[in-house]
Amino acid sequence: MPESLVDVALLAFGGPGDVRQIPDFLQRMTGRAASPETLAVVEARYQQIGGSSPLPEITARQSRALQARLHAELAFPVRVRHGFLYAEPSVAACLEELDAPEVVAVPLSPFSSRLTSGKYREALDAAESGARGREVPLLEGWYAGRGFVRAVSRRVAAALDGSDVNEWAVLFTAHNVPSETVLEGDPYVDQLQQTIAQLVPAIVPGDWRLAFQSKGRGGGEWLEPEADHMVRALAAEGWKKLLVVPVGFVSDNVETLYDLDIVVREQVEGLGMEYRRSAAPNDSPPFIEALADVVVDYLARRPVEDPLHLPDGPHAHA
Repeated sequence: MPESLVDVALLAFGGPGDVRQIPDFLQRMTGRAASPETLAVVEARYQQIGGSSPLPEITARQSRALQARLHAELAFPVRVRHGFLYAEPSVAACLEELDAPEVVAVPLSPFSSRLTSGKYREALDAAESGARGREVPLLEGWYAGRGFVRAVSRRVAAALDGSDVNEWAVLFTAHNVPSETVLEGDPYVDQLQQTIAQLVPAIVPGDWRLAFQSKGRGGGEWLEPEADHMVRALAAEGWKKLLVVPVGFVSDNVETLYDLDIVVREQVEGLGMEYRRSAAPNDSPPFIEALADVVVDYLARRPVEDPLHLPDGPHAHA
């Protein structure tokens, strides 16, 4: 590949590649060593989904696919590398690989929060990204983009597999956050609601609700309703079929594979309902197209102080 003129850092939370990495992953995420009791609980969950998180490999595939998509769309070379907040390669290691004249970062968290985009910004700053003489922009705000909404709705259609959507209640889920973050002005819930407002007309389910899942093990107040409470409410209303759409997750991980497919599924079926879940967008072509649109739109709209000098040769006219 010719020398890159734009580099893209694709950023995600990360996950343990095997059970031996769980202690380090938890310590990076929480800032302290996990107790033996916590380790036992977390290890048991990962064992039930195959012994590791699929997220690191999914992110690697997303990175390769995004580079290929951008390489096909743009008239100059683009290099994409991925980095994780709580695993390797770290955000700092990712940036060390990227030395193009222009570097941008795309968070694999569509909804802004101090716990997601805020952490990515901190990691970028801590990696001394300003050493190049410019701050690496974090391309947020794609939570309600048509591409992302289309990628999720196609996953929903695949899960329904031609069945009558009117027979299904849809439960949109997103990761829980402490209530204080929203009370302090975090846009997380508002952005979730904007995305769902576009998804519902595309899906047209019999009914739908939003609930929060996978809250932390610490105390304090968390957002409501929680997923298990909403499952009981829908069952009480007489719904016999429930489609769970993890709209807050772009990659399958322990929160979808264990918290939903094991814990919530057991609850749903115990209440006499049929359970289905739409897959996360992962590296599906519509989602990679949506990510590419985020980068291309930014490059088209950004103020250019030092225009890129395109290389001579065939690739310059691709």
